[in-house]
Parts: sequence; C-alpha cells; structure tokens
Amino acid sequence: MGGKSADERSLDGLVTADIGADGLLEGLRLSPRALRLGSEALAEHIVSAVRAAQQDQRDKTGEGAREGLDTMVRRLDEMEVQAERAFGHLTSTLDEALRRLE
Repeated sequence: MGGKSADERSLDGLVTADIGADGLLEGLRLSPRALRLGSEALAEHIVSAVRAAQQDQRDKTGEGAREGLDTMVRRLDEMEVQAERAFGHLTSTLDEALRRLE
C-alpha cells in the first residue's frame, strides 16, 4: 500500500474499508458482529463503508488538485511578470539600436 489512503467505517463501525491513493479498494475488515447480520444488511454496511472511504479519498485528492492548481497559477503569474520585464528590456534595446542606426 503506497501513497495516501482513506479508511472509513460504516455508521456503526461493523465494516471498515480502506481505499488506496489510486481510488481502488485495498482492504475490507468485518467485525465479528457484522458476521451475524443477514447477507442483505451486511451488503448495505459494506457498500456504505466503501462509498464513505471513496468519498473521503476523492475529497483528499480534490484538495491536492486545488493546491496544485493554485501553485501552478502563482507560477504562471510569476512567469508573466518575468516575460513582461524581458519584453520591456528587449523593446528598449531594439529602440536604442534603431536610434543608433539613424
């Protein structure tokens, strides 16, 4: 198991699901009490725990994506400022060269 993972329990803690950084189910744990449930109730608990863990992982991934996007926007802003300065310097150098040629 690598990267960040999400770990979520069903509402009453009978089922625990682990979702890996890739969004896939990595593990599923059932408490001894969960094994006494009927198959339909157990299935509902499993689905609930897996969905909660998937949502938690999606939320974590979304936060990372937003942070990455914010960093990229800041970097692009810095590059724009640098490009404007470089263009201004180039323009003044060209203007001076043209004045000398005249």
